[in-house]
Amino acid sequence: MKSSSILFTLLIGGLTACAADAPLPTASHMSHNGVVMLSDLGRANNAKSLTALREFTARFHDLDAATAAQYGLLKAPPATAPDGCISDPYLGGMGYHYTRGNNLGDDAIDLLDPEFLVYAPIKEPQGDGVARTRLAAVEYFIPFSERWPAPVGNAPTNNSSLLAKAPSLHDFPTTSDLPDIPFTPTFRFNGWMLHIWLWEDNPEGMFNNFNTSVPLCWAPPALP
Repeated sequence: MKSSSILFTLLIGGLTACAADAPLPTASHMSHNGVVMLSDLGRANNAKSLTALREFTARFHDLDAATAAQYGLLKAPPATAPDGCISDPYLGGMGYHYTRGNNLGDDAIDLLDPEFLVYAPIKEPQGDGVARTRLAAVEYFIPFSERWPAPVGNAPTNNSSLLAKAPSLHDFPTTSDLPDIPFTPTFRFNGWMLHIWLWEDNPEGMFNNFNTSVPLCWAPPALP
C-alpha cells in the first residue's frame, strides 16, 4: 500500500508564526461544557446525522479506500511526529490525520466532508516501518481568519470571553442537528479543531480532541 504525504503551506505558515510560543493543547483546550458520550448520542435526536456520518466513513476502515479517494497523510513536524502521528503524553492519543486538502482553507465545515480522517495507532509491532492503524475519528478544521479569529494570546481557553467568537457545530447547516459543541483553538495548527470519535470510544466524551484509550505515538514530538 502506498500513501501520499501532505505538507500544507496553510498549516506551516501558522506554525512558523507561532513556533516560539505555541503550546501543546492543554486540558482546558479539549474540555467542553458537559461530556457527551457515544451512547447518549445514539438515543438523541441527532442520531440521523451521526448515522449519515458513519455511513459515509464506513468504507474508509480500509485505508486503501481512503488513499484511493485522494486522502493523504499529513506530516508537519514538529507539530506531528516525523511519521505524522499526533498525541500528547498527558492528554492522550489522536493518531494519523488523512486529508484531501480541498477544504482546509475555507471558513466553514460540511458534515459529510470532514477535513481529516483520523486513524488511531494499534499496540502492535510496526510492519516495514509503517504503524498499524484503525479508523477512529473525523476532525473538522477551520483556520484562524477574520470570521473566526484566534483567541487573544495564549490564555486558558475556558475563559468564555476568549471563546466568544469560537465556531460551533450550530454555526453550520449540515451539523446543526448535533450538540452545540464549540471548536477548540489549536495554535499548533493555526486554527480551530473539533474531533468526533465516531468509531472509537472516548472515555472523556466523543467530542474531546484527545482520547486516553488511544495509544500514544511511537515517537511523539517533544514539548516546545
